[in-house]
Amino acid sequence: MNNLETFDNVRHIFPVNKQNNFSQDEAKQLVNLLHIVTQKSKNNINAYSGQLNYHKNSPKDAKFYQDKLNAEIQKWSEKVRRLGAVPLSLYKVKIKASDETYYTWEFPGIELIHYN
Repeated sequence: MNNLETFDNVRHIFPVNKQNNFSQDEAKQLVNLLHIVTQKSKNNINAYSGQLNYHKNSPKDAKFYQDKLNAEIQKWSEKVRRLGAVPLSLYKVKIKASDETYYTWEFPGIELIHYN
């Protein structure tokens, strides 16, 4: 089974900044998808961060890797928003519940924390 089959019910890509409300089951499915997206981004962010640290004494190279790092963080944030969640900090998101409360999720966890 590939990853796309796992997320049969999560098929919507939302416009950025659109408010979306999720049931608990939908939020749990969203967390599975967010986990995959975040793992891939984290791998890239770690690679760019390592290169940035390695090239810290070369301003031109350091700027190149800092720009790549910033772009990857921005890309992750936009993906999270398009999936319907709101980035709170790097690897931590807020998911609005259908009852006007919200959930938070933080990578690498799989559990949702519900807030009133």
